[in-house]
Amino acid sequence: MGRWRRVFTLPATDRRLLVEAGARLVLAWCFLRILPFKRIVASLGHRAGKSGAGLQVGICRVGWAVETAARHLPMSLTCLPQALAASWMLRARGFAPCMYYGVATTTSGSFESHAWVELDGMPVVGYRVANRFTLLSTFPATREGSE
Repeated sequence: MGRWRRVFTLPATDRRLLVEAGARLVLAWCFLRILPFKRIVASLGHRAGKSGAGLQVGICRVGWAVETAARHLPMSLTCLPQALAASWMLRARGFAPCMYYGVATTTSGSFESHAWVELDGMPVVGYRVANRFTLLSTFPATREGSE
């Protein structure tokens, strides 16, 4: 009960962000199971949009909401659904985030992948471990193309 009590003590704007993040996470989770990846990333649009300069607090709240909701939903919401949800939330607010996708080799020699989101160089979600991964692609693609 303590978890729910904490939710109700949050400001209304944070509660709305958590609900939106939860809904978008579930949508991303479902889409990743039924739609081709190419179609999903097409929803990320192009790079036009307003800058995040001066709005770092709001952008950080989107990241907080996505990461918090992901921890409390019953399905496994790894980095990719989190990156998609954060990207969609920022796009809905008129921003143009960039989702990054990279890979790394584990100590056992296998590969692991990771997705993270930034807006104008400001980290949103997934950035804590991003430096371990070699960048394969960005969504939407940067002007230079996939790096």
